[in-house]
Amino acid sequence: MPLAALALAASACGMKPEPVGVLPSFPRSAQDGAGRTVTVKDQPARIVSLDPGLTETAFALGAGADVVAASGAETYPPAARRLPAVLDSDGHTETARIRKLHPDLVLAPASLSGEATALGSALHIPVYVGGDGTLQGIEHDVSQVGVITGYAMRGRTLVQHMQERVESISKAVGQEPPVRVFVDSGFFYTIDPNGPAGQLISIAGGIDVATDAQPGKPYPISKLRAAKPQAYLAVAGRGTTLAGLRTSPATKRLPAVRSGRFLLIDPTALTDRGPRVVATLREIAHALHPSAPLGG
Repeated sequence: MPLAALALAASACGMKPEPVGVLPSFPRSAQDGAGRTVTVKDQPARIVSLDPGLTETAFALGAGADVVAASGAETYPPAARRLPAVLDSDGHTETARIRKLHPDLVLAPASLSGEATALGSALHIPVYVGGDGTLQGIEHDVSQVGVITGYAMRGRTLVQHMQERVESISKAVGQEPPVRVFVDSGFFYTIDPNGPAGQLISIAGGIDVATDAQPGKPYPISKLRAAKPQAYLAVAGRGTTLAGLRTSPATKRLPAVRSGRFLLIDPTALTDRGPRVVATLREIAHALHPSAPLGG
C-alpha cells in the first residue's frame, strides 16, 4: 500500500487503538528524540502538538482526532490546519493557552527540548520531544509516538513501509551516476549540507555542489557557475523560476538550466519531519534520475 494511502487509512476518524501484543495497555514508556524517557499513565485523549511533523505523525498513526491544538504552521493533513495554534509568532510556547485545553500529552520539536522539562512540570503532563529531522529520527518518532498514543502496531507498520520505500529508492538510484545538484532556498541561499535536507539529496542520488556554503549568506554566483550543477532544485514561492534562470546572464549557461532539469519544491518539503518525507525523497530522486525505476 502506498505511504499516503496507509497514512490516510490510519488517520480515519473513529479508529481505536489496536492490540499491541506484549506491550502493556498503560502505563507505557518511550524514549523521545532527546533521549528522555517519557511515561504516559493513561491513554491520551487530548494531545497538543507544537511541531508540524509530529502533528502529521499523530494523524498518520490514527490519533488525529485526539489532537486539540497545534503549532499553527501545519500544512498537512488538511484537518490539522484548522487546529488552534498555541505557539506565538516568534515560536514561543503559550503555556496559559495550553493549560486551558487540559491536555494529557504534549509533542514538542527538538528546538524546544531545553524547555520540555519545565513545560511538563508546569502542566503536570508528559512532554515528548521530537528527533533531529533525519530519516532515522523521523522513523524513531513514528515508532515511539505510536507507543505512547496507543498505536504501537500502526507505528511499526508505518516505519517498516517507510524503510522499504527508502531502500527501494536508494537501490534504484544506486544504479545511476550521481547527479550534481544545487538547492536554491531563494536568492541563492542554500541548505545546510549536513542537515536533514542534505541527507535527502544524498539518498536521492545527488551530490550537493554547495557544501562550502557559508551559513546566512547566498552562494556566490561565480562558485555556482564553476560547480556546473546538473540539476537545480528551488523552493517554490521564493522567486526562483526556470524562466528566470534562463533569462539571467549569470545562470542561463548552467547545465541544469540549459537542460531544464529543474524542480520546484514545496516550501515545507525540505523541513518536513513527518512520514511524508519519503514522498519528498521520491520526488527529488525522480527529478535527479527520471529514468530510474522508483516504483509508485
